[in-house]
Amino acid sequence: MSELIADFFTVQFAVAIGIALMGGTIFGFAGFAAGLSMVPLLAWVYDPPTALAIVGMAVAIGAAQLLPHGIRNADWPTVGPILLAALIGVPCGTVTLLISEPETVRRVIGGLLVVFALIMLSGWTYNGPRNLMTNLFVGVSSGALSGFMSGGGSIVSSYFISWPGSVTQTRANIYMVTYSLAVLMAGALIIAGTVSLTTVTRMLALLIPYSLGVRLGSLLVRGASHTTYRRFVLWLLMGIGLSALTL
Repeated sequence: MSELIADFFTVQFAVAIGIALMGGTIFGFAGFAAGLSMVPLLAWVYDPPTALAIVGMAVAIGAAQLLPHGIRNADWPTVGPILLAALIGVPCGTVTLLISEPETVRRVIGGLLVVFALIMLSGWTYNGPRNLMTNLFVGVSSGALSGFMSGGGSIVSSYFISWPGSVTQTRANIYMVTYSLAVLMAGALIIAGTVSLTTVTRMLALLIPYSLGVRLGSLLVRGASHTTYRRFVLWLLMGIGLSALTL
């Protein structure tokens, strides 16, 4: 118990608090990219599996309140196959994470983050066919990226942002898939035995600054245009990715 308490009085944990506050602010400001911004930085402070576990569990707990809305409004004939395919993708990504060298993982995450930021800055969205095969591909690929770096949300958002249905259904689709990916990611790490009591207590403690950041971000966004804050966050992600590649 004394070791758990002592963990809260380290430089590492102080830095982790700052990262959680930043991630929450980004999410409250832009409505996305909390995991993408937090995982690379927490991977420097701790290690990649710990970073992924903290973010996955935090998202699973923090976003559970929206489950009734998501379940009620999602297009399940589309979302269902994606989630089934993610059951294959997430463990594959998690296994790749666990068998790779931490330094290599950090640099790969940095490179992928730069790629994602560039794609989102370009405004590209998927406008091709939407059928069982594409749904399964999205499920496997987004699951693998979530299991490796919590990056599956970028694929899901690009796939659904041009969804022909209503805005409510589009948001519900994105939420249900990204939330489920976070739960699967956390579950895969727990099954793999990488989640310790220390990791859980860190996550619970970091929920406080993360929640404060979400509130702060929601206040900062008032008066700012959608384009302005979206581009700001994407350039910030670009900087985080480049730092992971070079430092």
